Amino acid sequence: MLFNSLEFLLLFLPLALATAWLTKGTARLVAICASSWFFYAYTGEAWYLAPLLFSSVLDFSISAMLPRVTDLNRRRGLLVLSLCGNLGLLVYFKYWSLIVASVGPLLAWITGAQVDPTATVAEVLLPAGISFYTFQTMSYTVDVYRRRLEPAKSFLEYLAYVSFFPQLVAGPIARYSELGGQFTKARHNEVRPAWRTGVGLFAVGLCKKVLIADRLANAIDPIIFELGEHGAVTCWLALIGYALQIYYDFSGYSDMAVGLGHCFGIRLPQNFDSPYKADSPSDFWKRWHITLSEWIRDYVYIPLGGNRGSQGRVIATLITTMGLGGLWHGASWTFVVWGLYHGALLAVYHQLRSTFDAAPIALRRGVTFLAATLGWVFFRADTFAHASTWFLGLWGGRGLMTGYEGSHGSLAALALGGLVIAMAGHNAYQTDFRAWKPLRWVGLGIVTSAALLMMNYSSTFIYYRF
Repeated sequence: MLFNSLEFLLLFLPLALATAWLTKGTARLVAICASSWFFYAYTGEAWYLAPLLFSSVLDFSISAMLPRVTDLNRRRGLLVLSLCGNLGLLVYFKYWSLIVASVGPLLAWITGAQVDPTATVAEVLLPAGISFYTFQTMSYTVDVYRRRLEPAKSFLEYLAYVSFFPQLVAGPIARYSELGGQFTKARHNEVRPAWRTGVGLFAVGLCKKVLIADRLANAIDPIIFELGEHGAVTCWLALIGYALQIYYDFSGYSDMAVGLGHCFGIRLPQNFDSPYKADSPSDFWKRWHITLSEWIRDYVYIPLGGNRGSQGRVIATLITTMGLGGLWHGASWTFVVWGLYHGALLAVYHQLRSTFDAAPIALRRGVTFLAATLGWVFFRADTFAHASTWFLGLWGGRGLMTGYEGSHGSLAALALGGLVIAMAGHNAYQTDFRAWKPLRWVGLGIVTSAALLMMNYSSTFIYYRF
């Protein structure tokens, strides 16, 4: 079930809100959990609930035991059990096909055995959002292990934190320290919905997704599928179009998720902050998928050494961390290269920071946007051959105007408009919807109505597959 669907807007959401606000106490949390489980099962398959509940029960149980265990080795053993359980889920459901496809040819090369090029690897169905909720439950256990967090006293409150449907499938990756107390207050009837902020954010996000991201997708997907037939101009249009598609797709989802949270009286953390306004690679990752960047920093980068040690070690840690971040996004080596590419950008910026920061801000933003945009080739391309074909076109290897059609002019206009909004537009999170005059609400209502009429031509969110 998608946020940008009539079944969600007209059936599920009204019922979910009604059951949440017409009940009190424990019944309210039961209603929120039941709605979230139904949403998750309907979005994919009913069995998706099994790994979700396994991860939830595992980490709640381990975290409940940790305060009573004083022996360091036993505490570490419990933490390892949590990590193995959660990472085991990811390895099986998300990376097993990649492992088999990669290890098989490697072993054949080492042993000299012949590999059948027509052989296929059995695909394992990936539960939606598994990368998000496993990271949430792991962060909970690690924080309890580090004695930075007290274990949840209520399994129901903890379960609401893990499975809350607005952020379940595509983030933000919230910490228990951010949401746990809010669900405790919800249980004690101490939260109130922020309807204006919630509805305003949701409507803005819906418009971003349907009117910009999906329109761009419809225009660029045919080009990306046949890149070998296009020259530099069209390849650049497709690349900039994709950079804006993923921007408005993820920004739209983040707005809708936070907006839905406000409607339930739950304040989800900000996950998107105009990243194309970033003036450095470091600033980009403080703005794009904020909660993932913070998660990787706190639970991967710093434990691996962070900024400690020699300059070479810091750079190696940085690149390794970003490579793992790329792998988090998908079971493909192209995602790993995308992560390594951003790690290299961060390493170069780390070395040239004083010089780069002294340049005019317009130049810094332009260079940062161009560097991030070139990286999207690896993110979007299905294979390295696909990426090579794209890069060859970008550099003019197939000519300048090859394959260009008159219809591409509308793509250029849409991309230009989207780029101007991304670079100069007002951040939705900074909008005080409570202070809006009626005329603004009428304008938003008209634009939202257009989005509702075009939802039949909408697609799933890009980050749903992670």
